[in-house]
Order: sequence, then structure tokens, then C-alpha cells
Amino acid sequence: MFGAFAIVAVSLAAGCGGGNSEGVTTIKAPSPPVGKPLLPDIAPAPPQDAHTTHEKGRWLIRFSTTLLNIGDGDFVIRATRSVRDWTVDQDVQYSESGAKVYETPARLVWGGDTHNHWHVERIAVGRLARFGVNGTPPRPRTGLADAKIGFCYYDNLRYLDDAAQNPGYSRFACGKREDRTIGMGLSYGWIDRYDFRLPGQSIDVTDLPDGKYRLWLDVDENHWFHEKRRDNNVTWADFDLVTKKNGSRAVTNLESGPPILIRS
Repeated sequence: MFGAFAIVAVSLAAGCGGGNSEGVTTIKAPSPPVGKPLLPDIAPAPPQDAHTTHEKGRWLIRFSTTLLNIGDGDFVIRATRSVRDWTVDQDVQYSESGAKVYETPARLVWGGDTHNHWHVERIAVGRLARFGVNGTPPRPRTGLADAKIGFCYYDNLRYLDDAAQNPGYSRFACGKREDRTIGMGLSYGWIDRYDFRLPGQSIDVTDLPDGKYRLWLDVDENHWFHEKRRDNNVTWADFDLVTKKNGSRAVTNLESGPPILIRS
């Protein structure tokens, strides 16, 4: 397990299908903005729990993903469905009251893989890339992408001391298949975690050669959402992929990227 992020030793309920069921289950349209904007800041922890599994004749690397909101306000989206597709808005909260509404290009996808609710497609992406022959690290946003369809994010675990004591957003706000309006939120100082056991938290390494690899994790790579900063949207973890004498694949954890920078 990678040790750069302090919460890895805490027993966490898995995001998107586990954890608390408290908090807002219906996110209403905000009142007009008054005051100053309070931008969210979604930062990923380095990928954790990396290990290999053998599933349906394929070798997979599985890992856990943890997202933390360290901005000034909550990360809130609302979506409305027309006959064919969804319109996704982000609500940027303001210091006195209300929020400014921004229409985004974000897409929603239905999670039918035991996650029976709506997801924001590819809001966080894991990619696996091999180091160069001379030890040169691979570039971000290169390599094989994970199998995850998207995230239904919500307040899964309180992390920062000055965060609200109780969760503000529930997984139930992600809606049912027939719903035409849904919402998602991640409060300041709260975490959304996707455990390695959940569907999609994996990359197929069956056909990859042995060697040193970097597992990237990238948040909002398409710049769909308004954030306080973007220089903390990418992190990584390195490991050696090896084939044992019995033909099984395994990983040896080496090092991980810097921990989440809580304040600039």
C-alpha cells in the first residue's frame, strides 16, 4: 500500500454504493449569487492499494481512488435530462448566499455494474504507462486507461478538521434510471473514495511486458468544471510489474507522488 496519504490506514467505506446515506438527497437550483465566489478544488490522493488479480482469464491491476475537496466551497452539479440527453450545470457557491450556475460539457452515464445510479463520465481517470528504457518517466495522460465509467461522488468521509461535522450530500442524490433531474456534491474537507474492489477500479495488464510503470490519476482532465486551482489535479504511483515462475503477475510498490497539498 502506498503511504503518502494519511488516510490509507483508516478503514473507509467504499464510495459509490457504500458509506453513509445521510445528507442532501435532492439538490435544488440555487438562489442568485451574493458576495464572493467560493470555488471548489478537487484533488486526488496518489493511487492506493495497487495489486494484481486474475479475473476471467485476465490479469488486472486493481487500485483505490480517493478524491478530496480542499477548495473554498462545495463541488456541486445538477443535471436535467431532455428527451435524448442530459444538461449538466455546476453551481459555484457564493460567500453570502446563492450560487452562480455554469453550464458544462460534462456527460452523464448510467452505472449498471451494481452502481445503479448516474455517474459523471471520466471525472477522474487512471492511466498506466511504462517508463522509458533509460528510466525516463512517462508523460501524464499517456498509456492504458482504467475501466471505470465514471463517478457518482458524495460525502463519504470527513477528513479536514474544519470541515462540516455531518455530510452534506448523499449517494442517493445520484438518482435512479428513470429520473430526469439529479445532483451530486462533495463538501469542503470531505472525501469520496472508490475502493479497489469496486467495478472499474482496474487496468488490464495481461499483455504488458514486465518493467517499471507509473499509474497516473487525473481529475477533470477536460477542464469541464470551475476550480480554485488545477496544479494539483494530477498525481501518480510507481511500481514494478513482474511475472513469476508460475506465470502469475504481481506488482512491487516503489514510490508515490506527493501528498495532497491542503493549502497553497
